[in-house]
Amino acid sequence: MDGESIAGLIGLAIGLFVLLALSIFESRTYRREHDGEGMLHHWTHQHLHMPHWRRPRH
Repeated sequence: MDGESIAGLIGLAIGLFVLLALSIFESRTYRREHDGEGMLHHWTHQHLHMPHWRRPRH
């Protein structure tokens, strides 16, 4: 591997680490502000419990 490939992999690893850290921080902040309810739970509760796009079956 040449120097550019190694630098690219290091940059990719740092970018993924920053993305993961920001996601964890945002998730904890959201949970703190919404009485312990997580983002995924909130989304599934809003979008999957009342599927308005389905017709009732007879």
